[in-house]
Amino acid sequence: MGDTAAAAVALDETDQKIMKQLEYYFGNINLPRDKFLQEKIKEDDGWVPITTMLNFNRLAAISKDTDKIAAAVKASGSDVVVISEDNTKIRRNTENPTPENSLEYWQKIKHRTVYMKGFNTDTQLDDIIKWANQFGETENILMRRTKPGDRTFKGSVFATYKTREEAEVAQKSDVKFGDIQLTKMMQDEYWTMKNKETKEARAANKAAKSAKNTAEAAESEKAQNAVHYEKGLILAVDGIKGESSVDSIKTFFKQYGSVGYVAHEVGNATAEVRFNNDSEGGAQKAWEKAVEAGTDGKVMMNDAEITARVLEGEEEEKYWTEFNNRKSQKQNFRGGRGGRGGRGGRGRGGRGGRGGRDDRRGNKRGADGEDAGPQGKRTVFEDADGAPAGTDAE
Repeated sequence: MGDTAAAAVALDETDQKIMKQLEYYFGNINLPRDKFLQEKIKEDDGWVPITTMLNFNRLAAISKDTDKIAAAVKASGSDVVVISEDNTKIRRNTENPTPENSLEYWQKIKHRTVYMKGFNTDTQLDDIIKWANQFGETENILMRRTKPGDRTFKGSVFATYKTREEAEVAQKSDVKFGDIQLTKMMQDEYWTMKNKETKEARAANKAAKSAKNTAEAAESEKAQNAVHYEKGLILAVDGIKGESSVDSIKTFFKQYGSVGYVAHEVGNATAEVRFNNDSEGGAQKAWEKAVEAGTDGKVMMNDAEITARVLEGEEEEKYWTEFNNRKSQKQNFRGGRGGRGGRGGRGRGGRGGRGGRDDRRGNKRGADGEDAGPQGKRTVFEDADGAPAGTDAE
């Protein structure tokens, strides 16, 4: 059983410092969250040897004399700590246990705690305590520090006062710390502000991440869809007679280079002739040969003078972009066939079913059975061997 003095006797300055430090260690705020002391008080019914307490630097800096520390506790009449009968151990006064370590308790602590910011990073705790106590009695001053490995003072503290009223006096006071005007607010207001900032930061980070992902996806898609081609292969021809066919145009230009594809809508005066990349000099060289073979610099095809120019820049890129898009659509269409109703599938399409053969009147019918109607003009591409390739041969 620990002994307490029947009445406190006068303590010298050192004894007062000893008691203030011990009452802090075993106080309502520090003890519940001090992992070291929590482990120690489990070992011997709450008792902690004075020699162990000297591991705390602030106590050891005041006095390392175990007898003096024991005498100070015994003479103080403290209701927070008591000394053992053999004067070697200290514990929390069992008649004044710590409050229940609950959320409600810490909410009350927060309600009388002031956030103070603006101290120099080399400011000492004793100087802060002395300054803060002019507004009321402080129970705890928590110096906020950087990460555990560094422990540098951040220049801000949480100062907990005995009452809410004292905390409000400290928060509202414009008294400077030396020549520094501190930033102060109640801790509950501080955490409300920080929670808002955290949410806003998370939202901003999420938006930035989303924007980054969108930009990267767009860039990736752009890279995937980028048109890769050899320049100078496309010859835009004008002045073609209306009855000229794709085959006749291709036959004409085969005299001057290796023709890969011809895009021409029957009846139009224009065509686009693509030369193969193994054609020396590409479209420009082929046209020069055609001019050389002409009369007086005129190039005649099917009794009509034609003109031509090699596509460059945006026009050339547009040509290849449109061609690649048509090519992709065609590949997608081919890849989708073979299901119900498709060729090779198990459905109701195919020959003799609802798959689009001519009806008895000879009209072309769609897959839904309706007349497809007369077919309009279409652009025809042909490959180098003369086989028609629909809208875009490959």
